Amino acid sequence: MATNGTPFEGRDNIILDAYTGLDLRLYTNTANSLGTTTVLANLTFPTGTGYATYTLSGVWSSTNGVITYDDGTPDNPEFENTGGTTWTGDPTGAAITDGTFILHFKDFALGTIVMTPGKLIEVDISTLIS
Repeated sequence: MATNGTPFEGRDNIILDAYTGLDLRLYTNTANSLGTTTVLANLTFPTGTGYATYTLSGVWSSTNGVITYDDGTPDNPEFENTGGTTWTGDPTGAAITDGTFILHFKDFALGTIVMTPGKLIEVDISTLIS
């Protein structure tokens, strides 16, 4: 298993032109449990006030095969618990998907994050897709 990676289905579907209609999702799967055979249906997601998938509508570019993403301001996508209770399911990582396939995933380096009221997670896309 791995703490980050691009599953086979992501490898089969990656080309820069395909980087449209993508979203970012937090997942609650056990850390280091995803791998090359992981599919979108294998992911579990948190629930709670303020959680929603994040549409990646910024600018994708590629230089010498290195893909970058600019989300605008703030530069990185953010997830915030805007409710009065802790989310159900503690996020362990983030994944980029087109709604059918997982393109990339990455467990959080600091481990599971308990989303108490007001807690904010900022996801640096450059580390997710590298």
